[in-house]
Amino acid sequence: MEWVDLLLVLQLVSTIINSSMIVVSSETIGGGGKINEIRAANNLNPLCIHEVELLADINRENEVEEMKISSSNLRIRCLGTLLRPPQPKAMIPVRPYIVGLTGGIASGKSNIGEHLKQLGAGVVDCDRLAHYVYRPGTTGHRQVVELFGSDILDEMGAVDRKKLGAIVFNNKEQLDRLSALVWPLILEEAQVQAQTLYSQGHEVVVLEAAVLIRARWTEACHEVWVSIVPPTEAIKRVMERNGISEDEAKARLDSQPTNTEYVEQANIVFCSLWQKEFTHKQVDKAWTNLKERLSLP
Repeated sequence: MEWVDLLLVLQLVSTIINSSMIVVSSETIGGGGKINEIRAANNLNPLCIHEVELLADINRENEVEEMKISSSNLRIRCLGTLLRPPQPKAMIPVRPYIVGLTGGIASGKSNIGEHLKQLGAGVVDCDRLAHYVYRPGTTGHRQVVELFGSDILDEMGAVDRKKLGAIVFNNKEQLDRLSALVWPLILEEAQVQAQTLYSQGHEVVVLEAAVLIRARWTEACHEVWVSIVPPTEAIKRVMERNGISEDEAKARLDSQPTNTEYVEQANIVFCSLWQKEFTHKQVDKAWTNLKERLSLP
């Protein structure tokens, strides 16, 4: 080591020992200056600001990762991978293998479901079944009318979704009553459709459902896959998609589980924050891994 280099090292060590230095990167050097402004306002001596270069990430895997080594890159690489192994569930038949797919509003789960269908999975859209299970002539129709009265029916005797929505969406108690009635019916119909898809050759069937966690349908799934986006992105998407205000979009998001709650239930996590192609890469990774785990061709 050159004497000049050694001297610089000794000076650096001395500065650290005397607690008069802050180490920053080129990205955070402005923050170092701000700290010194605050210290000056409090009659404290300024810190010596030492700028270091960030190391390039030679293991960078894709275009959405940062050029530098960062924890963000590590989290991105976990997307589409098995975060925790599924636990055996003796009460569920081995086949079809049921994957529960869920996520918050505007999280991109429908797009993921469509891609899984293209990859060969059977997909049951449980959100659409919510209206199917109380069509005229069904047990669900009779029970809904008994619970909310015949005023919710249109002139043809079908449940008017707007009339029913006006009752339940501004009244949590009424919404809970409707959910307690229809959720078991939806799951029952979803399981029937899953068996049909299995008979058609689909070894893996995906139950796509926004309420998967709240309805406790996770117990009917071999494993759970979750799609998330940052709350700010979800609010922006809902505002654009539904033409509603920021407050309305935020209220819809607040009525659902948080990203943390979703991830806590997940075996695999996706994030649709970036281009659709990168979301598909995450799904491809998860699908390939699942086929290997199940020894499927």
